[in-house]
Amino acid sequence: MQIVINLTLVSFDKFENILLVISSKTHVFSTKKISLKNRLLKNIVCKEIFRMPFSLNSNDVKGKALDVQLYISQCAVLAHNLLYAAEPKPGGASFNYELADTKTMDFLAGGSSLFAPIFGLSKRGILVAENHLWFEDAELGLYILKALQRAITWYKSETNTIFGTILMFSPITLGVAHCFTNEGLKTNVRLNLDNVMNVTEQFLKNSTTDDCTYLTEALTKFVSNRILPSDKVADDFNSFLEVHQHERTNLFEFTQFYEDRDVIFYELAHKYQLTIKYGYSTFIKVYEETSNFKKSIIQTYVTLLAEKKDTHIAKRFGNEVATTINKKAKSIIKQGGIYTVQGKQKINELDSYLRTSHSRVINPGSTADLTATTIFLALLQGYRP
Repeated sequence: MQIVINLTLVSFDKFENILLVISSKTHVFSTKKISLKNRLLKNIVCKEIFRMPFSLNSNDVKGKALDVQLYISQCAVLAHNLLYAAEPKPGGASFNYELADTKTMDFLAGGSSLFAPIFGLSKRGILVAENHLWFEDAELGLYILKALQRAITWYKSETNTIFGTILMFSPITLGVAHCFTNEGLKTNVRLNLDNVMNVTEQFLKNSTTDDCTYLTEALTKFVSNRILPSDKVADDFNSFLEVHQHERTNLFEFTQFYEDRDVIFYELAHKYQLTIKYGYSTFIKVYEETSNFKKSIIQTYVTLLAEKKDTHIAKRFGNEVATTINKKAKSIIKQGGIYTVQGKQKINELDSYLRTSHSRVINPGSTADLTATTIFLALLQGYRP
């Protein structure tokens, strides 16, 4: 398939007409007619056309596309940091409750490193929406791997502070950017989250075997000790690719393969069901009643912890501990959570239990990732702290 584009631009001394033929599949273009005196200018023009994340004949759209990329990226960084700032999150890391192996500076540096990959993925979502790229060209797996590789260059801790966050944020970023584009590249609109999740799932389903390979590399390098073990001794993150080694596959099938072993994969395989049904709905309800971001975050965190056992806790401390904490969280919600004196007392008691009952802090890491995603969505929808 070829697209013929007529582009008029200003040269150094006069208007020049360029007729370009661009292959929409291979992204390689050939010049059929070009009348530019300066070869250097020609190279600059061609380079700019190749990387434009917007309609090629409208500078106004260029600004809007950039606004969308910046908006989504800023929401991502802010969501990560607002989660960290909120206290008391039972067992969660914060300014006053640093973890033994990961300090405040590590979390903030990790949060800032989200900006670049989210900015790049936003561009990909726009390009797909405007038919400049196919869904399978989003390179989701590669972006996740590169984001993790670059994140650890910003701090000294050996723990990657953004893995769950980038894994949850990346597909949504593509879906949100795609939907904003369909809204005329406006960010001051409330998106239909059902549409966002449907498009997000399309990006996962139309990803490639290469995406699965890159994600496997990322998981093996950064979080292989954080996922629940399989019943099969030989079952690790390479198992999926071994099973599908002679088939075309995608990240949606990848997440289905591991959904019983980690709640993040469950979310990716089920259109972020827990995040939307319990996380986002709780957050918006509390915010609309209190206008308080901190209370909204804490109630959302406890609600998600009550809804499903935290797989990060189950991996590190066992299913029995994860079940106990899940029951304690359910009790908090029954007593009103942040709305009642008893609920607030129970939140503090659970926080104390998670920090003192074992030799190391029991950190509900998976719950934190779902909460961060909830905050990300709320910010994208215009809610502000």
